[in-house]
Amino acid sequence: MHRCIQCLQPIRENLTVFNFYRPREQFCHSCQQQWDAVALDSKVDRCPRCLNKQTTDSDVCLDCQFLEKTFTLMSQLYCDYQYTGVMKEVIHNYKFMRDYYLAKVLASKLKLPKTSYDMIVPIPSPYERDAERTFNPVTTVLDEMGVTYTNLIKTQLRPKQSRLGKIARAKASNPFFIDSEIDLTGKVILLVDDIYTTGLTVHHAGELLCDKSVRKFKVFAFSR
Repeated sequence: MHRCIQCLQPIRENLTVFNFYRPREQFCHSCQQQWDAVALDSKVDRCPRCLNKQTTDSDVCLDCQFLEKTFTLMSQLYCDYQYTGVMKEVIHNYKFMRDYYLAKVLASKLKLPKTSYDMIVPIPSPYERDAERTFNPVTTVLDEMGVTYTNLIKTQLRPKQSRLGKIARAKASNPFFIDSEIDLTGKVILLVDDIYTTGLTVHHAGELLCDKSVRKFKVFAFSR
């Protein structure tokens, strides 16, 4: 008998010839139901680029229309979960309550998108915040997933983006910078962040990549 990696309750499985060689279930039935409930519903009409729920008949959603006034848009967002329910609770406890173990829970639920790219680049958080919580929330999950990435983009301490409105965030100066002379010409970059909301954070980072002449950038987010 083993335990659910999320709630630590025992998982009782009857061994049969059909599941003897199958990897053990990591989540109990109750926890798995919570994750199923926050899966991004593919049946909902969504923006083909950012997966936002469509509220107009336009092919480009209002968020993407807002972003493309300032930025070169990402080519595609990849995301499997909504930022609600168990995902919101896990990320909150992980990032703000510093529950480091939850990186393993997130890593067990996340899968890199099946798309082509030359480099995976995590969206950074300020060094001061990482030092305070003792870990970086994005790269720690990627490490648990066994993903190879490049810490190409850096950032300075800035106001927490969740406390700013969309207009204020759009008017703010770009908080990111690249201090490397790496040649990115013609490369396809997969940016990784934990939460995609307005898209301003990843597009500020993408702006730097476009200045480096990347062919395009895609985004993988833990939740949306």
